Amino acid sequence: MSVNTTFKWHEHPDVDDSVVISSRIRLARNLAAYPFPSRISSIDATSVIEIMRTAAFSKSSGSEVTENMQMTFCDLSRLTTEQLFEMSERRIISHAMVNKAILRGLIYNDEENISILLNEEDHLRIQAIAPNHDMDAAYEIATALDDLMAEGLEYAFDAEFGYLTSCPTNTGTGLRASYMLHLPLLESTANIKAYADLITKAGFAIRGTHGEGSEAMGSIYQISNQITLGKTENETISALKHLANQIVDKELALREHVVKEYFHETEDSVHRAYGILTNCRKIGLNEAMRLLSELRLGNILGLIDHKPTKGTIYNLMTNILPFNLQKTMGQIAADSHALDVLRANYLRKSIS
Repeated sequence: MSVNTTFKWHEHPDVDDSVVISSRIRLARNLAAYPFPSRISSIDATSVIEIMRTAAFSKSSGSEVTENMQMTFCDLSRLTTEQLFEMSERRIISHAMVNKAILRGLIYNDEENISILLNEEDHLRIQAIAPNHDMDAAYEIATALDDLMAEGLEYAFDAEFGYLTSCPTNTGTGLRASYMLHLPLLESTANIKAYADLITKAGFAIRGTHGEGSEAMGSIYQISNQITLGKTENETISALKHLANQIVDKELALREHVVKEYFHETEDSVHRAYGILTNCRKIGLNEAMRLLSELRLGNILGLIDHKPTKGTIYNLMTNILPFNLQKTMGQIAADSHALDVLRANYLRKSIS
């Protein structure tokens, strides 16, 4: 398997090609010999970091995954809060890692589609992201890294329950699979609420743009499995694919209907969004996300052909988040007003 390091995953053209923005696999593991992170001492936390770091950079497995990519270790305790929030906004680390008191680490690659979180809720969390609807690719990378990490290590594992984790809902396979979906029509017709009930009843969860506890911005939602006990990894992924395909089909049907029955209204809305984004002098995050959502939809439907000067519209959605925006523009915003002005400057430059 070759690994493309030309793009960061959120800059890859495939990200803006369909309803599905990305596929993600996350695996939770713990070492049998150490207390879980919620009860770990600073000395043991340091030991876990070093053990995991050594395992991650081992080439003994001969894995093509690790041989073909540059992995970097980062001691998160040495970063500023602003740097941690930047990583959280780009989904390299979880929001929970920003303010954790214990020693915590990160191993990630240049493309940012792989991150190994050390001493988060569990000793080890492997995350792999693939652009678009390619869960199999994400799973292949995650399991290869899991095999590499497991060499010479003893995970906390029970013959009856499977992998033991800090949160009982992760016990079993330790697998969380998720899709990030762009659902503007399901959202605008309020059908998203009905689907949310069906998703929950099926044993899955629907969340906002940045996962648990977040709101959907730019009509972006995440769906993921909630059950890890009593199901195999393949069963979980297969069921999630089936559910995602149902949602995608419904969104596509609504898009086809809108273009057929409300072509001029939809075209007008898309071009108005483009006009505001390329001429605004001050814009809030929610409005910018909504307009970028319309522009993404318009590009996919062929109603407009205005793509970012670099990367993807989803990449713009990431870069207008507060901490990434200030980093990208190389400026510190004194208040929310200054942040809105900075966001407008960035959007005009990036789209027109």
